[in-house]
Amino acid sequence: MKSEIKKLPVSRKVLLKAAKVCHSNLADKPEMSVQGITKAYIDQFMVDITAAENFKTNNKVQKEKTAWTVLLKAKLKACKKWLTSGVFYLELAFKPKSPQVAEYPDYVPAENDEVLTSDAIISAATVLKKYLPQVTEKGMPDTFLAEGAVLNQDLKTLSVMKGAAETEFEQCTIERNIALIKVYDAVNTINKAGRIVYAEDPAKLKTFESPWPQSVGSDEEATPPADPTTPTDPPPPVN
Repeated sequence: MKSEIKKLPVSRKVLLKAAKVCHSNLADKPEMSVQGITKAYIDQFMVDITAAENFKTNNKVQKEKTAWTVLLKAKLKACKKWLTSGVFYLELAFKPKSPQVAEYPDYVPAENDEVLTSDAIISAATVLKKYLPQVTEKGMPDTFLAEGAVLNQDLKTLSVMKGAAETEFEQCTIERNIALIKVYDAVNTINKAGRIVYAEDPAKLKTFESPWPQSVGSDEEATPPADPTTPTDPPPPVN
């Protein structure tokens, strides 16, 4: 069974700011190693902060997804224009309600669907090729069928890119949340360790107070974290 991903209790901005302060608090505090906060742990903590910070934000990924959607809609509009032109040439060559025109695909229901539009272009090209001498005589350009093929290929490419952007949006959201939760848990681990190590040193103790708003809850209540790196056989806690 998949383990449920915890929801980040604070904003990304608040978390990253608190994490950097937490990291800077560890300078010249070798005593923290007795609680497993070793140099290796601290170095990995900064790596994890940087990784979490470098993830694309929801807004950026959403903008990229929207950009592909806009391009796709524009291409669908161009495809509709091509399909409309194709049936026009066919109607010029034959009567509008002729059997030949009836062979042309009904593309109106497909105009907002890239898959149906692609199928309609292929079917339309087949009909136009069948009556190529007649439609050419009525003014259909020699390049018309090639233009339809290019439009269809562009449409398929944009559809793939839009799908990839949607997948990236979902995956990036999941991975970014995991990375941020990892940093959040590490901040709590470090601060709890600091309160143990510096229980008798009020000045240093103050720097390890919980950085989270009261409404979020004490980091004492946080679930055991997935540490950036788990120290190998850390020394037992100081009694």
